[in-house]
Parts: sequence; C-alpha cells; structure tokens
Amino acid sequence: MTIDMPGSPSRFVVFSDVHGNLPALDTLLKEIDSCDYEACFCLGDVVGYGANPNQCCDRIVSRKIPTVMGNHDYVAVMLEDVEYFNEVARTAIKWTHERLVPEHVDFLKSLPHRIDRGDFTFVHASPFEPPRWHYVLTRSDARLNFDAFDKWICFVGHSHQAFVVELLGRELTCPDPEEIELDREKRYIVNVGSVGQPRDHNPDLCYVSVDLAENRLRFHRVAYPVHEAQRAIIQAGLPMELADRLGLGW
Repeated sequence: MTIDMPGSPSRFVVFSDVHGNLPALDTLLKEIDSCDYEACFCLGDVVGYGANPNQCCDRIVSRKIPTVMGNHDYVAVMLEDVEYFNEVARTAIKWTHERLVPEHVDFLKSLPHRIDRGDFTFVHASPFEPPRWHYVLTRSDARLNFDAFDKWICFVGHSHQAFVVELLGRELTCPDPEEIELDREKRYIVNVGSVGQPRDHNPDLCYVSVDLAENRLRFHRVAYPVHEAQRAIIQAGLPMELADRLGLGW
C-alpha cells in the first residue's frame, strides 16, 4: 500500500529503525522538538530488538508521525516470515509479539509500505518492491532502485547504516553522509541510519534533517543514555547480545 500526501514540506526530519529503544527515541524527540521542524517522518521498524515496543508505538501514534511499515513491524504483528530472522532477532520478535497491546497491533498493521509526499518518497527498505525488504547496498542496487521511484529524493532505512547516493544523468556518486548541498539536477537515495540500533561502530542515534531554504540535507548524531536501554533489555530477559551491541554501535 502506498499513501500519497499533498504538498512538499520545506524543513523536516526523517528517522528510522527505533527498534523498541525508548531512551533513544525520547532523546530524538526532545532534540527535534527544540528545532521546530515543519514535519517529521518515520521509516519503520518501530519495534523489534528493544524492550519498550508499546511505549515507542505510543510516542509515534500520539504525535501523529507519518510512518511506513518495516519488516520487524510486519513480522511482530503477523508472525510470518519469522524463520528468515536469525536466532536473536527471532527471540526478540516473538517476545515483542506477545507483549504488544491491541491498539498498537492495529497501528502497526495499518502502516503503508510507502509514502509519497511532494518531491519525496519514504520507504523502509527500498522503493523497488517495498514489501520484499530488499537492501540497497551496492551500485547495482542503487541503479535498480532509482528506476523504482520518480521523486527527487527517496529516504530509506533498514540497513542501520547512513549513506547517500546521488544520480546525475546515469552517473552515480556516493558523497560522505554528513552534510549534502542538494541539487535539483540530481536525484538522491538517502539512508537515514538508525535511531535505536546504529550499526556503523558509533552508538549515537542517527537522523536526517532537510532544509530546502538552504538546500541542505544534514545527518545528525546524538548521544543518548545507552545504559538505560541496555538495562531494560536485560531486565526483560531478552538476549544479552542485544544490550551489548548498543554500546558498540553494531
């Protein structure tokens, strides 16, 4: 399912892969509240891995943040395709499934696979066959996915690793994902990284802001109380690996 929303926001935030990490999400929301953005978008995987799936859903729902479905969201409510998860992820998603309250099950089931708004496309994994959860990891992946959307910028998550791919004509480039000067002659695929489980050896949460008045796209890294998320995972009886990796950013 794709939702088409009218108009293009001019100053907004995009984040992804919260994965039930409430301390990280609360830190992010406090950060973006202080900057008075026009809009905010979530690229899915609100749940999975972390110990606070209901609280994270509640934050997203109460703020009416447009959100697309991630693969962990889907499996948590459907318990389908769970066998392709590794053992740790499978344990966490079954734990999550057993604890989600009915209203949050309904919320996750209702999420679209794709949102188009003005010049922008928002998906969890890739614009090419969004329900199949393909990764965008190589130049070949990027070329295939540029053909799968017609907007100026497509925002993705899923890999938990921030990157930018620019397309000018048929030439692909990959600038450093820190601050990008946006160019209307180019098209972009932007992986916004992860709020709740970064995997680039930096434990700080990651999100992206866009300011069209300045033609700037910026990646932000923000420290959050990792120990609180780790303690919640341990107290919940979830696999210790999930707590350990938060401190390593992997």
